[in-house]
Amino acid sequence: MIGSVRHLSGAAQPVQVVVFQMHHLVLLTSRTSADLAILLMLFVFFDNCMTSRYLLLSKLAPDSTSYMNVAKALQKLDDCELILKFVRELLEITHHRDPTVMNRIIFATAQYGHIDKSLVIFEELKKYQTSLDVVTFNTVLDMLGKAGRVDEMLHEVKLMEELGHFPDIVTYNTLTNCLRRLGRLDLCKRFFGEMLERGIAPDLRTYTALIDSFGRSGHITDALEMFQKMKKSHQPSVYVYRALISNLKKAGQFELAEKLTEDMSSSASELIGPEDFKPKNKGRRFRKNG
Repeated sequence: MIGSVRHLSGAAQPVQVVVFQMHHLVLLTSRTSADLAILLMLFVFFDNCMTSRYLLLSKLAPDSTSYMNVAKALQKLDDCELILKFVRELLEITHHRDPTVMNRIIFATAQYGHIDKSLVIFEELKKYQTSLDVVTFNTVLDMLGKAGRVDEMLHEVKLMEELGHFPDIVTYNTLTNCLRRLGRLDLCKRFFGEMLERGIAPDLRTYTALIDSFGRSGHITDALEMFQKMKKSHQPSVYVYRALISNLKKAGQFELAEKLTEDMSSSASELIGPEDFKPKNKGRRFRKNG
C-alpha cells in the first residue's frame, strides 16, 4: 500500500518518490546526475529505516545497509562536484556530532572499490577539521595500503599528526599489516620502533604482522626472536604459528618447522583462533549484499 507521494524540487527534472508502508523507496523519474545527488540523501534518510524520514536529524544511527546503499549510489556519480555537494549537505546535518557517519560512508565506498571517490570525500573533510578523527585516518590508511599506494599512505600518516590526530594501536597495526603484504620490512620496523617510543604496547596483531614480515624477508632469526618475545606477554594464535611455519619451510628450515608444528598441535586448545579475532560489535561490520 502506498503511504504518500512526495515531489522534490531543485532537480533538473521533478523527482517523484513513493513511500511504502515499510518505508521503502521507489524512484519513479530520476535519471539525471543531479537527481542522483538528491537520491544519495534519500538513501541516508529512508532506506531500511523503520522509524522516520529524519533518521540523521533525529540522531538515530543508519544501519550498515543504508551506508552500502549510499556507496552503490556513489558508483553512478562521476561528477565530483555532485559528490561534494552531498558531503557538504551531510556535514551540515551532522556538524554537531562525531565523524562516525562520514567515516562509515568513506569505508563503505572503498569497500565497493571506489577508493578515489572515498578520497574525494576525505579531502573535503580536511577542510572541516572537526569532521575528522583518528578513525577517519585509519580507514583511509587501510584502503590506501591495501591498494598498494604506499606513498599516499605515508603522506596521510604525516598529515594526520600535523592536524593533531595521533596514531593509536589500530593505526600502527594497519600500517604494519599493509606494509607486510608489500614486503616493506624497513617501514614495518620503523613504525614498530616509533610505536614503542610513544609507549603504545604491541598487541597480538602487531606481533603477528612483524613475525610474518621478518619471515617473508628471510630474516628467520629475527622472526623467531620476535615470536619468543611475543609469547612472554601474549598467547600465540593459530595464524602466527602457520605464518612462521610456512616461512621456515620456504627458508629450508624443515626441522625447525616440524618442531613448531608439533608445538602448535600440542597446545592447540590454548591457541587464539579465528573467533577471537572477530569484532565484538558486529553491527559495525559492513558486507556487500549478494
